[in-house]
Amino acid sequence: MKGAGMDFTVTQISKYKVIKPAGRIDWESARLLDKEIQRLVESKYCHIVFNLDEVTFICSGGIGALVYNLNKVTKMGGAIYIIADNEYISYIFETLKFDLIFSGYMYKTFEEFSAGVLSKAG
Repeated sequence: MKGAGMDFTVTQISKYKVIKPAGRIDWESARLLDKEIQRLVESKYCHIVFNLDEVTFICSGGIGALVYNLNKVTKMGGAIYIIADNEYISYIFETLKFDLIFSGYMYKTFEEFSAGVLSKAG
């Protein structure tokens, strides 16, 4: 899918939906991502992975969409996972203390996520 300054893809690996945005997540594209997450949740997907490696900017609305939907999927028994080997994303998450909210669900690489989560999925 394509937003103003952002493209994103959605793929599936086992019970996990992987959303990989690229570019700038501004207010408009954050709303598109939020709608996609809501669509997945309504379809009963509660294990959502965000690979943020190719994100160059994320507005408060983009982070808000992650946190708001984290509560929804947690109530369903799932989680939102963040993959980011991206200095900008790490800086934003640490500055806003979102690294604490996603503690245990943040991975530097897809390989790290795969070893820590996918290899243990049943």
